[in-house]
Amino acid sequence: MLKLIFLGTKGEIEESSEKHQYHSSLLVISNGQRLLIDYGMLHRYNLEELAPDAILITHAHPDHYVWLEQDIQTDVPVYLTEETLEYGNFRPANSRVIEPDKYITEGSFQFCAYRVIHSIRCPAVGYKLKTQHQTLVYNSDLVDMVNKAEVLADVDYYIGDGSAIKANLVRRRGDTLFGHTRMTTQINWCRKYGIQNIIFTHLGRETIAGEDEFRREHPEALIAYDGMEIIM
Repeated sequence: MLKLIFLGTKGEIEESSEKHQYHSSLLVISNGQRLLIDYGMLHRYNLEELAPDAILITHAHPDHYVWLEQDIQTDVPVYLTEETLEYGNFRPANSRVIEPDKYITEGSFQFCAYRVIHSIRCPAVGYKLKTQHQTLVYNSDLVDMVNKAEVLADVDYYIGDGSAIKANLVRRRGDTLFGHTRMTTQINWCRKYGIQNIIFTHLGRETIAGEDEFRREHPEALIAYDGMEIIM
């Protein structure tokens, strides 16, 4: 059994709602093992309450990486890239630098970080996570994936960037893209690669305002809310 708990579901925006108050963060539980993906400034639970066995960090923006601005003390291993570790004002005591595209085993989980296009100053990764029976990818912030075909092969659950439904949040500096791709674009990726289960987190202001309309137009996708639980 694999259990997903969406601890928070909004991005780095001032807007919020009753269902979206905390920064996007996901707790994954399998066979008693607890894996936490991202832990930002706005969080409902402290790490002692969550009791993760390991923490995975996507990048060094404050809605994903509390150590950017706060010195949170924990002995839990924190997996992150060298760029993220160097960017923060503080460092996790048990930091473990990861190399993208290489699988790591942590308890009953296997996970692999992969490069995504998102930020110029804070390079980001997504995570492909495998258990005995399920595979999911977590892309909370992205314009695109560097190796999309490889990442999305044989995936059961896609958890994606909910910053924008139709608004164009992709920007360009020279030849470099940054920002957030549309939810509709990500749905098309999932169709192409045969992914049936689509969930969006890291919601932006357009998504929070247009959530009901999106649900009517795209019943094939779920919008996560703070505290939502899914058992696979």
